[in-house]
Amino acid sequence: MFPGQGTQKAGMLRELGKEIDAVGEVFEIAAEATGRDVRSLCLTAGDAELKQTQNTQLAVTAMNIAYYTLLTRDGARPDIVMGHSLGQFSALYAAGVFSLFDLFRIVDKRARLMSQTQQSGALCTVLGLGLPQVQEICTEADPTGQRLSVALHNTEQQVVVGGLPEEIERAEPLFRDRGAIRTIPVRVSNAFHTPLMHEMERGFSDFIHSVPMHEPSCRVILNCKGDYAEGVEDIVRDMTLQCCHTVHWYDGLRRLLETPDLLLIECGIGKVLAGMMRNTDAKQTVYSASNPKQRMQALQLMQKEAEA
Repeated sequence: MFPGQGTQKAGMLRELGKEIDAVGEVFEIAAEATGRDVRSLCLTAGDAELKQTQNTQLAVTAMNIAYYTLLTRDGARPDIVMGHSLGQFSALYAAGVFSLFDLFRIVDKRARLMSQTQQSGALCTVLGLGLPQVQEICTEADPTGQRLSVALHNTEQQVVVGGLPEEIERAEPLFRDRGAIRTIPVRVSNAFHTPLMHEMERGFSDFIHSVPMHEPSCRVILNCKGDYAEGVEDIVRDMTLQCCHTVHWYDGLRRLLETPDLLLIECGIGKVLAGMMRNTDAKQTVYSASNPKQRMQALQLMQKEAEA
């Protein structure tokens, strides 16, 4: 499970300690693909620099793949992958859909197009209401669905809405009046996964169709579909839709949980996805690849399973 934008923090590469050398090739390929010093972004960039979309997305992707590299170095191989928003591209690399070089090219293109979008927007997390209630309020506030809509459905009662800042400001009291526990502004630069990003969709779609793609080597749960990919065409369609359509993460989690005997690992900084899983099925343990002790525990469990 690969996290997305928002997991970045200043100096995050230092957390790898002596293992930095083991992931050096990730940053070399990132630099070759993008012409950017992604290693420095993850090592010395401050919070303000990392919050810029064109920097955030490259840095988060590099850290996701750094931790994935450590896992595969020690023998881990995925049976199922999924990634939250930006993290979906890391997941597709892990499934062998495209090369590491092309992963960074795709993420760099996506980030640049998002940064160049003229229409400004915002995201806001609504806690304590289900998807139908949030959708109903969004429709009341904006019947067109163009200025306010659901961007991400993360857990049963954690829904992120996106749109024009003034529309979100008007809708927040409605969410609270209908029973929302809290509404929390999301610290991003635009209304990702909403119609406000429509102007980037064509350019991103054209670029993706120019990248060599391969059928996945394992099962992939897609963001907008909220279900397993049926092949590379399904994957390409979802990557394009993701620009300005809802991410159905909660549906994807429920589909994942139909598989018995899961060993779940969050490949990236922190434990955001572990929290979403805990709110969906508290019985499931999600091991954090960025925690050396938990990473070792997960690898040991894999080894025991392989030997059984």
